[in-house]
Parts: sequence; C-alpha cells; structure tokens
Amino acid sequence: MRLAIAILLLSLAACDAAAPRADPKGQQLRTELDTLTADYGKCVDGKIAAADVATDPAGSIAIEAVKACRPIRNALTLKVASFDRLGHPNHTPQQAEIVAEASVGVIEKELREQAVVTIVKRQNQTR
Repeated sequence: MRLAIAILLLSLAACDAAAPRADPKGQQLRTELDTLTADYGKCVDGKIAAADVATDPAGSIAIEAVKACRPIRNALTLKVASFDRLGHPNHTPQQAEIVAEASVGVIEKELREQAVVTIVKRQNQTR
C-alpha cells in the first residue's frame, strides 16, 4: 500500500503543471479598456479644472464636462461591446451594445458625481 501511494505521489510530482491559458486578445482588450477608462476620467477632470465655477450650478458644469468628453465615451462603449462579444460569443450585437451602454453608464455616473464634488469644493473655496 505504501508503495502504491509513493508511486502515485512520484507520478504526480513528475507531471508538469498545466500551461497557463493564453488569451492575448482578451488581455489586449482589457488593457485598451483600462486605458480608455483612464483617458475618460482624465478628460472629465481636465474639463472640470478648466471650467469657470463661479456662476453656474455644479451639476450643470459637470454635465457639460462629461458631454465634452463624449468621443472618448463612445470609443470606450465600442471597446466594451467588443470585450463582451469576446467573453459572450452568443450575445447578439444588440445585447453587447446594451451591456456596453450599461457598463459605461456606471462609469459616467461616477465621473459626474465626482465632478460635482470637485466643483462644489472649488466653489466653496472662492466664496
């Protein structure tokens, strides 16, 4: 019995670990998503930093900043849809688009909320 266990352990030790699954397309898309998400945030932050916050309400300024970054948002939405189709090949293009819009909508909402907080802080400093 000990011999059988020893042989089993030796045979398992001799086996090479499974090679990690390479997913270069998914990794590439994830990197592009991360970059676009960061670019979207930087764009909104830049618009907020350059905005005149003295007269308009914070919410209006934040909405305009987010609107000004629409091209990056659109590129991010397309990339999220591509990523969704890669992970869920059975999704229709419409389903992937719905997922992408919802995902980017969450990011946009968070950026807008952070922008409002930043604007209000700036407004309070100028008073």
